[in-house]
Amino acid sequence: MLEGKRIGALILMAGEGKRMGGEVPKQFLMLAGKKVYEHTVEAFERARFFDEIILVCHADWVGEVRAGKVAVGGKTRQESSWAGLQAFSEKPDIVVIHDGVRPFVSERILRENALEAMKWGAVDTCFPSADTLVYAPGGERIEKIPERAHFLRGQTPQSFRYEWIVRAHEEAIKKGLTATDDCRLVVEAGLPVGVVRGEEFNLKITTELDLFLAEQVFRLRKEGEPRGGASLEGKVYAVVGGSGGIGQAVCEALAREGARGVVLSRSGEFFLDLRRPETIREAFARLEQEHGAIDGLINCAGKLIVKPLEKMVLEEIEEVLAVNLQGLILCCQQAKIKAGGHVINLASSSFTRGRKESGVYSSAKAGVVNFTQALAEERSDLRVWAVVPQRTRTAMRRENFPDEDPETLLSPEEVAQRVVELLKDQAQSGLIAEVKKRPHQ
Repeated sequence: MLEGKRIGALILMAGEGKRMGGEVPKQFLMLAGKKVYEHTVEAFERARFFDEIILVCHADWVGEVRAGKVAVGGKTRQESSWAGLQAFSEKPDIVVIHDGVRPFVSERILRENALEAMKWGAVDTCFPSADTLVYAPGGERIEKIPERAHFLRGQTPQSFRYEWIVRAHEEAIKKGLTATDDCRLVVEAGLPVGVVRGEEFNLKITTELDLFLAEQVFRLRKEGEPRGGASLEGKVYAVVGGSGGIGQAVCEALAREGARGVVLSRSGEFFLDLRRPETIREAFARLEQEHGAIDGLINCAGKLIVKPLEKMVLEEIEEVLAVNLQGLILCCQQAKIKAGGHVINLASSSFTRGRKESGVYSSAKAGVVNFTQALAEERSDLRVWAVVPQRTRTAMRRENFPDEDPETLLSPEEVAQRVVELLKDQAQSGLIAEVKKRPHQ
């Protein structure tokens, strides 16, 4: 149905992001290792039917755009759309207009927009509201509660026959009409607008909460899973805590891939005691001397003491924090890793909520996750992940919970396999990769 038709795309990203606060517009904030707008552009590129993609950007931020053809936007969304429409090198049959801060638009939505725009002339992407709608002019007194089923939430993209949207803009300019979306202009011009079904995940990032939710969406959607199959043959990885448990399983999994896991631990090839910062510096200095820059760092070491806080002595608190958090941070600081290499930090499912009698451990693991996300933004040259396994069958676990049914636990090998998958992913960063026990196991 799209064959023989020229399909153009406008990605609007000229906003200044004032609702988000801060100096950087929301479209240029980091999300999973890339700027928000870059994820949006990739969604259009994956669709593979757009002949030309134009990014409409604020003049002050044009130099920050690293993909696609750029047009300078105006002071309003309407002016930016108009500028984008004039920027096509060749007039398209259909133009798909989308918010640069909606990075999760699906190929299904994009394709249906193009197809339905051919049929209707103009379409809007809409989604039902789960909330009751009220009509309260001035925001003080409710005058009417309309039937919710008759109202939809407008998303983007909005798509049009090129001649229709150009005509709608020209008429709006003549009448002095302003609108916050292009479909409004088409309606005002007396033309019909069809509806394409939107999706809950097609969220718009306008606030800090939206950015947080977007990070969680990456964890839920297929795009948030490891992708890519880069070979690990001949690569060298530092595995902190690789003498047992998950670390040992990681080294064995690396060997099966033709890679080498160099063990850094109190009993490993390179002596390292996470409670003693000087040994961390010495171990990584020696590692660099013998191997040069490595392909990645995998932090697997952990220390769990299950005990009420009032009964923990200072030395125990310091040990848990040193092994689980401070030492991990220092390892990330000292490791010399090749550009494009990986840092994988093992956290724990307990990072989401403090657990009774293991609050110090839980807080340290929460720190690991937050540190990992921050590191991903600082080190855009690396692929950085936090791995969050559920309860895993390790000696540390058995020591603290001897009565647990081992059949309910993950095996170290399952966690190690997840780590290998992440090492093969060359695209994503800053995400949390959960490892869960499969229901049938």
